[in-house]
Amino acid sequence: MSRVNTSVRRPRIFYGWWIVVACSVIIWYGAGTFFYGFGVFFNPIRKEFGWAAATTALAFSLYRLEGGIGAPIVGLLVDRYGPRKLMLFGAVVVGIGFIFLSRTSSLGSFYAAFLILSLGFSAGMGVVGQVAVANWFDKKRGRALGLLMMGAGAAGIVAPVLAWLLGEFGWRTTLVIVAVGTWIVCMPMAALVRHRPEDYGYHPDGEPLDRSQIETASPDGSFIPSEGMSWQEAIKTRAFWLISLSAMLAGTAISAIIIHLVPYLENVGLPREIAALSITFLTFSSLAGRVGLGWLGDMFDKRFLLAIAFTVQGIAVLFFAFVSNFWMVVLFLALFGPSYGGGIPLRPALM
Repeated sequence: MSRVNTSVRRPRIFYGWWIVVACSVIIWYGAGTFFYGFGVFFNPIRKEFGWAAATTALAFSLYRLEGGIGAPIVGLLVDRYGPRKLMLFGAVVVGIGFIFLSRTSSLGSFYAAFLILSLGFSAGMGVVGQVAVANWFDKKRGRALGLLMMGAGAAGIVAPVLAWLLGEFGWRTTLVIVAVGTWIVCMPMAALVRHRPEDYGYHPDGEPLDRSQIETASPDGSFIPSEGMSWQEAIKTRAFWLISLSAMLAGTAISAIIIHLVPYLENVGLPREIAALSITFLTFSSLAGRVGLGWLGDMFDKRFLLAIAFTVQGIAVLFFAFVSNFWMVVLFLALFGPSYGGGIPLRPALM
């Protein structure tokens, strides 16, 4: 017999929005300290050990590779155990990874630290939060994911803070501070996350669940929705592989640009603090795309919106390839930021 509560009154604020807030804070911290923030550590670490830029950047490639390989496993674990347990586990592991990175003494330990961080980020941040939010919304899924990704958009403000900490305390102590912050910020937020609204008496978007509408329940009484595809069915479709290919190509280009943006601007003569502000400008300009295209995705064909976003990103990168002065950097960021941001909620909403 199902234990789903079917007599729940509709609350003033649907709990799904609290999940959006919690996951957004987690993504904000993770993106700010690592995805966008690692560029601040790039040159100091490289110069201390005398490593080539390509050797140092390879660690980030390993991080992305492990994340890609582990994504199907994470997806299965989310379905089995729910996002909250994975996010709590991930926050613990990410903190350990930052501590390990702060103790780096060789190239091998540097790469190992990135593999630990990749495990933690795969389990605790990114796609897991997107899945949690997507489960709680249907008609408002695009705007909910857009608001979720505002956390990553606001993450750019963390890079200048990291640059200041690095100047005051050095990169090793700064990484320890980041590790402790991971546990303080992310673990309480992860504890707020819930798996599916049906388990708590609601449809997605907040409509109360009628007992007559409950189709099936798992052995522990939790709701199992009948809509959608199994993963076995999904991987047999052309759409799955086209979406996966586009995400892979876009992710490769975007990661390369973001990880090298700060060190590149430092190498052409900008101070570290000013170069770090380029990340802030990029992420804040992406907010317009995250919210705007996320909202439009609920009203128009997501495929065409995503194609437009990719096109504008390509044009922006052409400007960046020939950058020769500060204003060309500004033009690149003004074009790349919103189009990059717009693709972030559109891809999971489309999937």
